[in-house]
This record gives sequence, structure tokens and C-alpha cells, in this order.
Amino acid sequence: MQHLSTATVSALLAFTSLLLGGCASNLAPVRTFAEQTHKLSASFEPMLAGTLDSCTDNALRKRLIMSEHFDAQASEQAARADCAPISLASESIGKLNDVLLRYAQTLAAVADSKVPVYQEEFKGLGDSLGSLQLHGAAAPLLDAGSLSTVVKLSEHLSRLATQRLQKSALRELLAEQEAVNIVSNALKEYAQRNYRAGLQDELRDLALLRNAVDGAAPREPLAANYIRTRLHLEGKQLQEREKIVTAYVAAVDALQASVAALRANLDRLQSPELAQQLAQFSRHVEALQRQAAYYAPARW
Repeated sequence: MQHLSTATVSALLAFTSLLLGGCASNLAPVRTFAEQTHKLSASFEPMLAGTLDSCTDNALRKRLIMSEHFDAQASEQAARADCAPISLASESIGKLNDVLLRYAQTLAAVADSKVPVYQEEFKGLGDSLGSLQLHGAAAPLLDAGSLSTVVKLSEHLSRLATQRLQKSALRELLAEQEAVNIVSNALKEYAQRNYRAGLQDELRDLALLRNAVDGAAPREPLAANYIRTRLHLEGKQLQEREKIVTAYVAAVDALQASVAALRANLDRLQSPELAQQLAQFSRHVEALQRQAAYYAPARW
């Protein structure tokens, strides 16, 4: 049997290292996309808490200013009851956001040749999302066809989590473009309809509360001035929080364009057009993260 010299072995190891390094480098655009999608998904989560907080804070604020006999505990319980539908909707749409997060995690894992391990599948995803409705809408957010596509995506992610066929797995993941678009469009609709609607309700109520404070000002001028200041600050933050929706929509649009670009360029991942698209996606996600500093309501 012929033995390889030490120099030959070293040369082969170096060549193998270059090949593996090249593979890792070639898949860098996939990892960039996965990372930005992960950030986009993470930026959606505070919107859910913010929607519920806006509802309860607004309900409490109205009772505080408009009630002749204010009871803090009773008012808080009443506010939570008023906002219970929003809490349920947030739970359902949160599961949909989890699908997008899992998509990003699976892409990243496949690009790194690591198999993600999921201890639990999404249980009851179809039932939870099937009844989800937007603010003021009569029909569910997802029709039967769209819901079926999303559930199939979740099942597909579970199957791919057990595979190590890197390029074919990436091709399969990117072939789920329609499902990713359905999921991200639904999240975008929630942001535009539910989250923004809550902010607009608050802005309208602030005007009513200012009038009520003006009426009480002659009797309690110091308290009135304090509340006027708080309402003013609240209004400014609400206007900033509305900008989050615009930033989120732009980031989702960039996400969808990036999925299409990756799918079209899977065999030429170093193309300038793909790099430009992913750079634009990254800029939109960064802008969303900066604007997300205004998610939390101004506490009184």
C-alpha cells in the first residue's frame, strides 16, 4: 500500500480547509439573511406587548381622569377585561411570528451544517390562527388556503430539521417563498391594522382627556398642569410609535424581496444583485430596531 508523505498530507489538509472555508464563505449571504430575519422577528415581539399595554394603559388613563370616584384596583381589573380580546389575538399572532423565527433559525442551521433540535412542535397552530381576526374585520386574517400553506411550512421545517443535505435543504427552504410571504404579510397586516389602530385610538382619546382636564383646571390647577404635561409627552411618544409600523412594513417588504433574490441566486450567491438586496434588507431592519426604542408606552 502506498503511503502519503507528510508534505502531501499537509497539502491535502490545507486544500480541504480551503474548500470548507470556501463553502462557509459562499453561504455567508444565507446566514446574513437568516440573521436579519431573526432580528425582524424579534422586533415584532414587543409590538404584541405594546398593543396590550396601550389598551390597558388607555383604559386606566380614561378612568383616572373621567371618573368621579376612582378605584385603582377595580379600574385595573376592568381594563384587563376590556383588553382581553387583544391579549388572545396577541397570543395567536405570536405563534405566526414564531414560524418566521423558526424559518430563520432553520436556514441559519442548515447554512452552518448544524441540525436544529426542536423539543416541541407547534401544537394547535391551525386552530389558533384559524380564528384570528384583525381590528374591525369580519373575516379571519388567514383564509383556509393560506392557513393550510402556513401549517405545511411548519411541518416542512420539522422535517428539514433532521436533514444534513445542505444545498438541497436550502433549495427546499427557499422554495417555501409563498408560505414565507403569507406569514410575513399577515404579520404586516397585524402591525398596520391592530397595532396602529390601538395607537390611533389612544391619540383620539388624548384629545378628549385634554378637554376634561381643561374643565377641571380651575379647581385643581397644579394637578391639571401635571396631567397636561403627561398627556403631551404621551402624545409625542404615540406619534413616534406610529413610525414603527412604517419601518416594520418596509423591513417585511425587504424580507420578501430577499427571499426571492436568494432563491433566484442560490447557485451564484456572490452575485452583486443579491449582495445589494441583502444590504438593503439589513438597513431596513436596523432602522426598525432604532425606531423600536419607542415601543413601550410612557408610564405615569
